[in-house]
Amino acid sequence: MIRSITSWGLPLLIVATLYPNPVYAQIRSVDVLITVVKDRVVALPGGGSPVEEPLGVNETIVTTAARGPAGFAQTTRRLLGFSSALHRWTEVPLGVEEYVERHQVLPRVLLVHTNRRVHGFQESRGHWFSEALGPNETVHRLQGRGHVAVAITPERALAFSAFTGGFFSIGFSPNEQVQSIDQTHDVTVVRTTVRQLAFRSQIGLWTEMR
Repeated sequence: MIRSITSWGLPLLIVATLYPNPVYAQIRSVDVLITVVKDRVVALPGGGSPVEEPLGVNETIVTTAARGPAGFAQTTRRLLGFSSALHRWTEVPLGVEEYVERHQVLPRVLLVHTNRRVHGFQESRGHWFSEALGPNETVHRLQGRGHVAVAITPERALAFSAFTGGFFSIGFSPNEQVQSIDQTHDVTVVRTTVRQLAFRSQIGLWTEMR
């Protein structure tokens, strides 16, 4: 027993010296604040210099929002997502006669639906993904928590994760209706009149449970 303690003593002492508290040894995510200064939108992260995005001629800001390290700005022409991790703005242009109906801002994910598409932004990658809606398809519900956000239409459920690429869709049967949505930071369960559908943030697929 004494030999065991002695043999492990030096490595443990080195670890304790380098990382006196495991919590503070981790990298802390910083919050960002979004503001508008004259003809530009400015992201003010907790560390580093401000990051400006100039507005075009006759382009105006519609709304701004931020939560944790993710920032969002909607203008009359485009959607802007800010990544504190990459310290940059990324845009997705709005199409002709495309208008925003609702948005959801989470620390690692932005989800925006318009009359034509659903747009998702991953803060860690600083990248937008877009999914087209059908001719008569409308989003009835937009909900998110932690690392997952979902958009519900009468035809399908669209899941978007902070970790996996793009949107993940699962279709509903003609008479299937959504009853409730339960979420943790990494799991979303959609309960319908027929089944339960689970989506996990790091798996990238829907799991059906009947």
